[in-house]
Amino acid sequence: MSAAGIEEESAGLLESHSIGTSKPPANPAAAELFHDFCGRPETAQVEVTVENRFFRGFQHAEIDWNKPVHGLLVDFKGDSMQIGMILQRLEACGEQYVFLGNPPPFNGGWHFTALDDFEHVFEQKKLDPAWQGIRVWHKVNYVPSVTEQGEPALVPKEVFDPKNKQQGAIAIGEKFKLTTLFLTGGLMPHTLNATLLDQSDACAVLLRSLELGTSFATIGHGLDVLLALGKDASPLQGRKAAVFPNQEHLLRIHGVEVAPEALCIDGGLVSASCWSQATSEPFFAALKLPAETRPEKLPRTARCLQRSTTETVFCFDGSKMSGGRSFILGDSAAPTVAFFVDDVADPIEAFTILNHLAKLKFNIHLISHSQAEHERGDASLRRVKTETVWGNAMYALKDCCCELLTLPANLVDASLRFDGFFVAGGQCPYYMMKDPAIKAIMDATPIAAAVCHGPEALIGTKWLHPFPSGEVGKFVSYYGAWMSFRDVLHAYERKKPGEICEDATGRFFTGNAPNSTQAMVVRACEAILKERSD
Repeated sequence: MSAAGIEEESAGLLESHSIGTSKPPANPAAAELFHDFCGRPETAQVEVTVENRFFRGFQHAEIDWNKPVHGLLVDFKGDSMQIGMILQRLEACGEQYVFLGNPPPFNGGWHFTALDDFEHVFEQKKLDPAWQGIRVWHKVNYVPSVTEQGEPALVPKEVFDPKNKQQGAIAIGEKFKLTTLFLTGGLMPHTLNATLLDQSDACAVLLRSLELGTSFATIGHGLDVLLALGKDASPLQGRKAAVFPNQEHLLRIHGVEVAPEALCIDGGLVSASCWSQATSEPFFAALKLPAETRPEKLPRTARCLQRSTTETVFCFDGSKMSGGRSFILGDSAAPTVAFFVDDVADPIEAFTILNHLAKLKFNIHLISHSQAEHERGDASLRRVKTETVWGNAMYALKDCCCELLTLPANLVDASLRFDGFFVAGGQCPYYMMKDPAIKAIMDATPIAAAVCHGPEALIGTKWLHPFPSGEVGKFVSYYGAWMSFRDVLHAYERKKPGEICEDATGRFFTGNAPNSTQAMVVRACEAILKERSD
């Protein structure tokens, strides 16, 4: 494909996804929520400028397999900064690279990353603030499959037929294998776990690549892809790795040694706990991708293109609802609840929980992770921002976000007693893990509700690790995060997306997707009101 070809293709992509065009979703129920959100007095329409960077990778006919070939496993909603910096470095070093994934049938096989919804907001903004406002597009070059003989294989996108996935399959072997496979962080790894890697051909491809000596380079939750490869045990058992901050428990339940350093090199496994000043250059150095060749700007080649757009986002400002406070006063006789929400929460979950609690006139305290040492001296209130899900026609609050005022957990009045608590999903639970102040509130509260990734924030509390009984109630989460609960899988349930789970005590409520939030919050509120009346 020529430079003109990728330019023409990119224009069609932006149109096919209706990104930032204020177009409501087609589903009637989703459209109703969208119009409710956009019509609120707290919601403003904002114009943002976005730099779209398109990378098509190397097509099969262009590759010399006698030289290194690097792969990136991809889907939607990857971390734009992590993926973008890796691609920029590969281009600068003149390396061959390809994208592995499930190609969307309606747009020629392209995925795109999140926009500014960084996996570790503080560390990544500190690393390079210039990466804000950038969206990265990438085109699938190979689809994981198997040959007719059952050998793990890759199918070039140009010959891939979704009705006959073995057609054109090339078995992975010594002469046809990746040098490096990048597994980046954010929410994308769990999307991969729930779809492409759900005990499928792609699992066999990754396991075969491990056997053949492909180097695996993981950032943050990209490691979760490898942890989830084995249903009974992870292939990383007995290895050593760096894990996302405060998730040491995740490695221990998989039999993986926790590296004390932020970047760990264990044979062919290079793992970075997060993307930061401390890890980015050592990460590239470990993969022999030197810094001195890095250009200042994205090169214009037949594989790369840059296109700027102006897009519309609808932003709900919760501070207008709370009067500039971290709590919303309801009726004096109504229950008092804690709502745990943090940066990069899911907007449907955050808005639905807050909206329903406010309608019931509950007294709501919005709480985020404890204030760290570097934040001391700042204002006591913390403004957090949810993710923005761009261009997903199936997502009710597409092109929407929420900004909420919260109080850091370690500043919450210790005398406060809550009748229940709620946890939003998205990436926000990862900022709350191993937080003593949050654990104390959760352990002291009689009713719990957590949706999607939210149950991960309950790890180490009485709700998932009760002591001394060890009896855990039935629960669900977003399925792609199942490996976070390997030690309590006997209580873990897999349900259809949008369903909820209630444990036998009627005090623990969980949902597995954004569209389960309304049902979950309704049932939890009913339980809270019943508890108050008994």
